[in-house]
Amino acid sequence: MARTKLKRIVAVKDLKNVFSINDPDFRKSFDEYFDTSKYFTIEIGCGNGEYCVELAGRYPVRNFIGIDVKASRIYHGALHAIKNKLHNVAFVISRAEKLCEIFPQKSLDEIYIPFPDPHIRRANHNRRLISPDFLKIYSQLIVDNGRIHFKTDNKELYEYASRTISEFRCKIVFMTSDLYKESSEEFTTNIKTSFESHYVKQGREIGYICFQF
Repeated sequence: MARTKLKRIVAVKDLKNVFSINDPDFRKSFDEYFDTSKYFTIEIGCGNGEYCVELAGRYPVRNFIGIDVKASRIYHGALHAIKNKLHNVAFVISRAEKLCEIFPQKSLDEIYIPFPDPHIRRANHNRRLISPDFLKIYSQLIVDNGRIHFKTDNKELYEYASRTISEFRCKIVFMTSDLYKESSEEFTTNIKTSFESHYVKQGREIGYICFQF
């Protein structure tokens, strides 16, 4: 398993749709790949990139970016995008804290945060992708009325997100602690990752919040 992971880390760097924030030529390579006159939709902590790859197929005129700190995680998504000739999606190896180094202000039209690490220990709450520090970053990057989509199967994280978003005085578009008991087709028929499908089969409740600044 460790050997396979190492191979992916090496191989992913050769894929034309994968960029690293630590690459000295990152800015030039990234800007040459995309039509930067268009807004970006990003998936933070993308893993295999199931959201951004699926969205890229549905909306070929939009730009999609998957962000993940682990190079090995994005290998399959990046390869799938290449094989399916999805030229409007790419991946950036980076911590979410560096989003402002990747994107100009007001250049994002939508943000997806599917099933992030809950960081249970209180000392790590500031690392949560829905913490006040991250909300501040998102507010600088997303366009007016741009939507942010947050999903989790962790009840404590859902409650934390609900409080934090409220304290930040965001506008709630839709929220529920049990998404698949709701009747809103706009949200329940959206993309479902493999992990999410597994959770739903187990009967676990999926918390979802869609909000704007």
